[in-house]
Amino acid sequence: MNELRATVAKHKSTVEGFGSGITPRLSTAKGEVETLAQGVVEQVAALRPSISGSLGALLAQVNAANVTLTDPSPRFDALATEVQGHQQTLTASSTTARTKAESLGQEATAKSQGLEAQAKSSAESSQGQLTALQQQVAQKCDADKKSFDAKLAKRKGSKEETEARRAQGYALIDQTRSQLTQDLTGVGSTIAAALAAVLVRLATSRDAATGRSTQLTSTLDGAVKDPVSALATLHQEIVNAGKTTKDAHQQQQSALETQRKSLVDQLMAAAAAAVAIVDPLDTQVAPSLTAGKTQADGALDTLGKTIATQVASVTAQLTAVEKLIDQVQKQVESAITTVSGTIDGLVQGAITAVETLKAPLKATLDAAFTTLDTLVATVSTLKQQVMALFEVLPQKLEQLQTLFQQIVGSLEALLERAMGLLDAIPAADLPKPLVSPAVQGITQVVTQITTQLGTLSSQVGTQLKAVQDTIVSQVETVQTQAQTQIDTATTQAVTQMGTLTDSILQAIEQASAQVGQVVAAAVTQIGTVKDQGVQQIQAMKQQVAARVTPLDTQVPQRLEALDAQVGSGIDAAVQGMQTARDSAEGQVTSAKGRLDSHLGTTNTSVTGGLSSLEQARTGAETSLTSQADQALAAFKQRAEGLKSGAQTQVDSVSTQATTQKPQLLSPLDAIGAQLQAGAFGKPVTAANGRVTSALNALGPQLDGLAS
Repeated sequence: MNELRATVAKHKSTVEGFGSGITPRLSTAKGEVETLAQGVVEQVAALRPSISGSLGALLAQVNAANVTLTDPSPRFDALATEVQGHQQTLTASSTTARTKAESLGQEATAKSQGLEAQAKSSAESSQGQLTALQQQVAQKCDADKKSFDAKLAKRKGSKEETEARRAQGYALIDQTRSQLTQDLTGVGSTIAAALAAVLVRLATSRDAATGRSTQLTSTLDGAVKDPVSALATLHQEIVNAGKTTKDAHQQQQSALETQRKSLVDQLMAAAAAAVAIVDPLDTQVAPSLTAGKTQADGALDTLGKTIATQVASVTAQLTAVEKLIDQVQKQVESAITTVSGTIDGLVQGAITAVETLKAPLKATLDAAFTTLDTLVATVSTLKQQVMALFEVLPQKLEQLQTLFQQIVGSLEALLERAMGLLDAIPAADLPKPLVSPAVQGITQVVTQITTQLGTLSSQVGTQLKAVQDTIVSQVETVQTQAQTQIDTATTQAVTQMGTLTDSILQAIEQASAQVGQVVAAAVTQIGTVKDQGVQQIQAMKQQVAARVTPLDTQVPQRLEALDAQVGSGIDAAVQGMQTARDSAEGQVTSAKGRLDSHLGTTNTSVTGGLSSLEQARTGAETSLTSQADQALAAFKQRAEGLKSGAQTQVDSVSTQATTQKPQLLSPLDAIGAQLQAGAFGKPVTAANGRVTSALNALGPQLDGLAS
């Protein structure tokens, strides 16, 4: 029944699918009609974008055309700035050179003035020392006279002789005073003459340095003045040339802008002419396309209604067959329910019989498992008994080990104590006769303890070996007993398990034979009931199949006829619209040809204009650049020449001021070195020595006359 139902459902689905597919096909046909109509409209609409696209692209090219000329005037400004830099550099260099040249005279003047003041101060100091020496000579001579008179007054002798000696002594004092005064006066004259000579040398050196400074400054002024003035004039010439170049650039730039504007005007006129070609199509094409579309849509709507009625008729026929299948299906289900109830009763009876046969088998298995549990308990008890024999062994071994460690530890402690007594003897501080006996005694005790320790260790080891042998012997005995018990228990368990296995297998074989007999009888009865039910259901199914089988031929034929009717109707509607489209499309094609020709002519003309514009721009830029390059090269050459020549002279002055400065100032440095060495103090020092020597020599002479 499910197959028949599926066949009817398949045909019904096919019919419904065909019916639901009619609307999309009609919609597609209407869409095709719309496309035919709209396609021409779109062609007309596409003409305007083609105008804007073509002319817009040309306009974009014209607007993007490079009409910008490189302005050379900034290069003139840059060169003018560079010339100003030359002026500033030259002025700065001349200022530096002037500073060096002027500093030569200034430094010479300042140094000579300082040395002159130093020389005068040193000379005045020396003259003051000479004056002090003269006063010292006078005071010493006066003191010598008084001392001489006092000594003469104490002398015994005639008055005449005393007076003669007095006169002689006075003459000697006066002579010494006169000689020393003349000497000091001469030294003062020498110092004055030396000062005058130093002043003359200072003036000469200063004048030489200041003269050279003035000469270098004058040379510098002559070298810089004219080039700086010429650079200023050149700067103004470059600025004026830059302005002229800028004016020429603006004129050329304006001419190029005018030429580009003419191309823009040409494109605007071409756009207006193109629109005049396209505009008439809106009133010529649209009405004929609208009429053709309305007629085609009406034909398609009528076709849709006719086909829908016929599809509904086929669908109703298939629905009646489905109702018949539902009725028969209920009868089949009732028959199946009856057969299923009978089969369920047979199955339940078989299950009850099998359960009856399972009871003796279950009792046999329970008895076998009880016997196995008893065997397992016996083996577990035997295991515990055997393991208890081995638990005492570790304790005994541990006790023996502890006893041995205690004995050895006591002996080692005694040995350590004896060694401590030996180390405690102050052998280094006590006399050898007192120390040696104590050391020997303790050493002997240590030796005895060591010997006893070895002996005891050997004895304990022997005893432990004997105990170990005893324990091992006991372990082997226990092992033999345990092995015997385990072997006996294993043999008993295996024998009992074999007996249980045989009984269980016999019970299972007997129960299996009985269950097989019960199941075979039940299967035979179920097969008989099933065959009767199948025959009844097959008869009902054949009744329905007689109604369903013809549908396999009838439904496809009806659908094929309907499909052909739909196809011819759609083709007729679309063909009518195609005719209207062809007529309108011819008008559009003609207009498009005229438009393409017009746009092509405009494109050629504007492209040529752009090429001419680029040539004009290139020529103007080349001319401006060439003229600017020539003018700038000439200006730059003049500027470099002026700067280079003047800079060379400025550098020469600066170099001379630097290199000649040590030579011109060296005489002043030499005079300063002489003054620093005490040129005016040396004569005074020498005179002071002579005065001291003469005055010291006068005293003994006077003492000789006064004695």
